[in-house]
Amino acid sequence: MIDSCIICGSSKFIPLYETRDRMFNLPGKFFLKRCNACSLAFLDPQPSQLKIKKYYPSKAYYAYNKSNKKGFFEKLRDYLVSQYYSPNFLSRTFIICIKNVPAMPSYVKKGKILDVGCGTGDTLVLLKKLGWDTYGIDMDNSALAIGRKRGLENLKLGTYKDLDTYPDNYFDAIRLYHVIEHLDDPALCLRLIRKKLKRKGELIMGTPNMESMISKLFKSYWYNLDSPRHFFLFSPATLGKLVEKEGFRIKKIEFCSAGGIAGSLQYFMGDMLNKKIDLIHKLVIVLLFYPVEWILDKLYVGDIFALKADSK
Repeated sequence: MIDSCIICGSSKFIPLYETRDRMFNLPGKFFLKRCNACSLAFLDPQPSQLKIKKYYPSKAYYAYNKSNKKGFFEKLRDYLVSQYYSPNFLSRTFIICIKNVPAMPSYVKKGKILDVGCGTGDTLVLLKKLGWDTYGIDMDNSALAIGRKRGLENLKLGTYKDLDTYPDNYFDAIRLYHVIEHLDDPALCLRLIRKKLKRKGELIMGTPNMESMISKLFKSYWYNLDSPRHFFLFSPATLGKLVEKEGFRIKKIEFCSAGGIAGSLQYFMGDMLNKKIDLIHKLVIVLLFYPVEWILDKLYVGDIFALKADSK
């Protein structure tokens, strides 16, 4: 059980709703609560580290793609990343219509970047082509093996607790994209990151927005709730408070949502019809709802947000 809030220290919590694993339909009931003082949401009690492992079936959880065939969004993302620091007319046009690539580091010549929870190294491969000296850490050895086959050398097996194995004041940027919500102790992770960043080094995070319109509408069917893998559900306000508490200064918060409506409808309809429904992998359905998600992002109530901060 959680005794006190990791942000404000309050011990007064409000029960929100019961949840379960909707991604793989593995057994178990989980309970989401909210801090009455600062509104941070979290699972309580949290599964033990031994128990949570079964909710990460390796080859099902990671997007392994041995054929190297990429879908529309993957190809578009790769192109936009390649043009990120020097956009051309075409990439600028895409950015106006779609949005830029989230959670990208500010340019540093020959800079060192660490991707915590790097998975198969998709982002690191692209950053390496842009001149970054790339490092990655992940808890899944199979994912890291794929990253090494892609030419990534500085990959390490471990969790955020193994950040201490890197030198202090070493990295120009550290990135956690869809990672902070999975951690049992996000505050400790941020503390370790601050030690490993150079002065004015950049922290980059992306995570689901607990205060999004889609979250409020779908509640326990919200696609990005992802129980029990997501221990903490942040909003820009709650993550901002935690980041500042741990000695960082917020530089930018942007919204970058896609697929949340389709995924949430998929879970809701599946329960109503008592059958497995797949909408999140249907490009036409995701594109159909994309204009709505684009508008919600512009209204600052989108499903996913990215935060950039630097160490003081």
